[in-house]
Formats: sequence, C-alpha cells, structure tokens
Amino acid sequence: MPDLVELLENAEVFGEFTIAQKQRLASMAFRRVMKRDETLYYQGDLWSKILFIARGKLQSVIQSFEGKSYVVFTWEQWDEFWPHSLFDGEPMPSTLGAVQESVIYQWEGEDALRILFENSDAVRALLRRQIKMIRKRRETIAELAFQPVTGRLAKLLLEQVPASENSAQRDLTLDQLASMVASSPEVICRTLYTLQRSGLLQVTRASITLCDRPALERLAGAE
Repeated sequence: MPDLVELLENAEVFGEFTIAQKQRLASMAFRRVMKRDETLYYQGDLWSKILFIARGKLQSVIQSFEGKSYVVFTWEQWDEFWPHSLFDGEPMPSTLGAVQESVIYQWEGEDALRILFENSDAVRALLRRQIKMIRKRRETIAELAFQPVTGRLAKLLLEQVPASENSAQRDLTLDQLASMVASSPEVICRTLYTLQRSGLLQVTRASITLCDRPALERLAGAE
C-alpha cells in the first residue's frame, strides 16, 4: 500500500509540492474512514479543513428552503477539496458527505496554506484548479437553464458508463439521480421509462445498459 507521500503525487495541487513539503504535509495529516451516507459538514457550517480523497466518492449537495436538493459536485479518488470558508471566513454553501465508503486525509487549512505559499508552482496550480471549477460551474448552470431534463439525464447516464463499455453497475437511486439533474424522482422515473420504451437504454435496480449510445449523446448535446 503506497504511503501518503506517494499518494499525493496524484493530486493536482499537492502534486506540485516538493518531496520535503509532501513529507511535512503527510506528518500533519489526519486519516479518516467515512461510512456511506456519513456527513462531513453541513451547509451553513464554517469548515476550513483541506481534504485529499485516497479512496471512495464524496458529494457536495445544496439544500433549498423547500427541502429540495441538488448535487453541485462529485469528488472522487485523488481529488483535493479546498473549502470556501478557509479563504473568506464565510459559511459553506453546501453539505459534503460520502456516497460510498471513503478514505480521506484532512489538514487544518492554515497549516497546509503555510506550506503552499512556499511554492509558487503549487499556488499557480491551486489558482488554475479554482478557475477550472468556476468554468465547470458555468457549464452546469447553462445546462440547468437551457437543457431539458431528458438531455441532463442522458448526459448523467453516459457519465456512469465507461465509453469502452455498454453497461455498468447502478449505484444511484431515483432520488440521487433527481438531485444530480435538478429534477424530481417522479419526473426522472417517467423520463427513464420513456428512454427505455424508445430502446435507448435499460435500467434495473442493479445496472445501467446503454442500448443506443449515439442517440443518448445527441440528447445530451441538445440545446
């Protein structure tokens, strides 16, 4: 099993640290195993810890006053998480939790920042990463504003199945699918039924099978 210094080579920002800086960072790390559906912090909390995901998957979810939820971002293996609160002292805009058993490492934000500021390449990597995320958010907002639910759902399902495969294990419930495309479980259920009846895919409790990937890609690319 690789040690943390080796694992950090895979990180976008931490990967720019020198070996000595990675070793200092590793010495300060707190390892945590999160159970599925365990919450790390809630929307509105002040959270200033930096995370590195060694294994598993986490999701940032926004909750509305009406009780609706939307998945803002999914964090996967080798991803880093640099929280808003660390930079502006304001509450976190979303809730972060594990969607499967996950192994994470966390640091007090100020401790990690002190090392970061010693390395101009790492600072540039962090800025590049943050800009990339802003661009991704812009794409998501455009999809929600201009793309119908069918197109958003088609894109999500395509992302669940590797391009080299026709099927994959299903690990998302109707509620989770709905929250990830800003819709309701009822609408998602009807849309899945329509796509299946049209011969584009087959969805069971255990798997997702894409019967006509090109057609789904056209739906996902619809404006």
